[in-house]
Order: sequence, then structure tokens, then C-alpha cells
Amino acid sequence: MKALEQHLNCQLFVRVSRGLMLTTEGENLLPVLNDSFDRIAGMLDRFASHRAQEKLKIGVVGTFATGLLLSQLDDFRRCYPHIDLQLSTHNNRVDPAAEGLDYTIRYGGGAWHGTEATFLCSAPLAPLCTPDIAAALQTPADILKFTLLRSYRRDEWSAWMQAAGENAPSPTHRVMVFDSSVTMLEAAQAGTGIAIAPVNMFTHLLNSERIVQPFTTQIDL
Repeated sequence: MKALEQHLNCQLFVRVSRGLMLTTEGENLLPVLNDSFDRIAGMLDRFASHRAQEKLKIGVVGTFATGLLLSQLDDFRRCYPHIDLQLSTHNNRVDPAAEGLDYTIRYGGGAWHGTEATFLCSAPLAPLCTPDIAAALQTPADILKFTLLRSYRRDEWSAWMQAAGENAPSPTHRVMVFDSSVTMLEAAQAGTGIAIAPVNMFTHLLNSERIVQPFTTQIDL
């Protein structure tokens, strides 16, 4: 403001006991400045509204999408209205380049050929089942009285039982294999058996008490 006064060669403010007060010259200049600022703001808004829409295509495991991602989409839309987000759900075995994906969210150790991986979060596994089934479980060994539900990874139940201090299931034990944890939890809710699944991806089911975690032991694979 001092530079503006020097440029105009006049005083725009005077100091009074309560702060600053406009001079006659300042009062005459104020509506002109307000109009100029309004016009600048309007033009900036026009530029922003005509900003080209950017496309972002993300491939994401269905479990992560339903457990964590979908609840954040509204905040993302408000923060980045110019981004056209496209989500493609998959079962963790996907070729990002072949499918034209900008990013993928996958489970694993991050050592995927030809990609750069950033760690997002852990996904510890634990048994999940209906409250009725949980009521019949006194010890982890009682789990073997029921059908075991798991993903394509064969060692999930063996690793968990050993962590809980129990023997691994026998090779002939009743097992159902799913390519989607979301589908597996639907089966668990129906009472089909006991699922071993990433607990933090199903907090919405745990909070609703449709599914419970009968034992606290968790494992990372």
C-alpha cells in the first residue's frame, strides 16, 4: 500500500486511535479497487472452470476398495474436481501396463517386475465368522470343526494356526477357496464356514456385528 501511495503521490490512509481511516482520496479509490479485484476473481474462476479434465485410472483389489477406498471418494472429488477418476477392481493379479492403468493397489511384498511400489498399509489376517459360530469356539483348535474359507494362498490357515499355538489343518480338511475376500466374507456371513481375511478391510462388518473376530491372534503374510 505504501508503494501505491508513492505511485499516486497522495495519502490513502491516516492513523487514528482505533487503527487506520481512509482519506478522501482513499474513499474515492476504494470502489475502483473493489471492482478491479472482483473482475480479476471472476476471470480466475472462469479459468478454473475451463480447466481440462484429467483422467486417472486406478486398478484396485476389491477388498481394499470396499474396506477403505470407497469411503474416501467423496473427499477426493471435492479436493480434485478436475480429475475424472476411473476405478477398475481386480483380484490382485493384474498387468498395469497391459490394462492401461496409471496406478494399481495390490497386496504383496512390492517386488513386482517393471513397477515402482510404495507401501500403503499392512493387512493382517485373522479368522472372521458369524456370532453363532464364534459361540462354539472355545479354543483356536475348535476352528477345525468348521469349513475353512481362504484365498488362493495355501498357507494362510496353516500359518495362523501355528501362530495361535495349534496344529495346522490336515490336507484333507474341508476348505473353500475364493479369488475375492469380499465374496469370501459374504460366504462367512451366510454361515458357510470361518474365513481368514484382512481384518482392517472389514471393520464395517465388524462394527455391524454381522461378523466377529473370535480370537485376537493376527498374522502378516
